[in-house]
Parts: sequence; structure tokens; C-alpha cells
Amino acid sequence: MNHNRSRALMEPPALPANRNALIEQRSVEFRRTLNDMVEDIHLTLWDVNPLYKKYLHAVYDEQAVEGSLAADNIKAAEMIRIYADARKGDDMSCASVAGEKLATLSKAMGVVLRRYDISRKERRDMIHGETVPGNGE
Repeated sequence: MNHNRSRALMEPPALPANRNALIEQRSVEFRRTLNDMVEDIHLTLWDVNPLYKKYLHAVYDEQAVEGSLAADNIKAAEMIRIYADARKGDDMSCASVAGEKLATLSKAMGVVLRRYDISRKERRDMIHGETVPGNGE
């Protein structure tokens, strides 16, 4: 007699209902850093918000939208926080980002830009795509 056919199939446990429930169920401790969460938002804004990229374009104060690289960094960080605040109900990482200070988000944004080799300093020190040591101030 074939035991496999006579045994009733048991229903497996239900899968988590949504992304948040799935994350809560994760068995391995995994903590995303603020930099990782800011990177997610940065990548989204990069594609959908030309003003965000405009704030990141300048490498000298004279080129900055607001006349200062620091001011442009804060404006870009503010856009990150506004984006996160609008989505904090749907995304746990956005809730974390939405509660951060602009100076903190600006620093995290700098880390993200360096991950892609497009920080202001890295781009300022390039000529025709090649890094030129000592070109910066």
C-alpha cells in the first residue's frame, strides 16, 4: 500500500500578509542603517524629481541653487525627509527617516553619494572623467 497517497495533505502555515509582517518575522537579526534607508529614497528621487538632482549638481558654492553647497545639501535632505514623511505609514524605514534631523540626513546623503562615486568632492576632482589629485580646494 502506498502511504503517500493515503495520507491527507496538511495545509502549510499561512504566509505573512504583507511586507511589514514579513520583515517582522525575519529570523536573522538584520538592521539596515540610516544610510541604507536614505539610499532607497535617494534612488527614487533621482528618477522622479529633477530638482533633487539640481540641488546635488554643484561642486562650488557659486554653482549652487541656493548659493551655498551646504544650503543645497540641506534642501536635498529636506526633500528626502518630505518624501519619507509622506510614506511613513506604509514603510517602516520611511518612518525612521522622517524623524531625523536635516543635518543627519545631509550627512547620510553624503555617504550615499560616495557609494556611487558622485560626491561633490569626487566630481570636483575629476577632469574628463579622470580623478586629478590635488585639484580640489
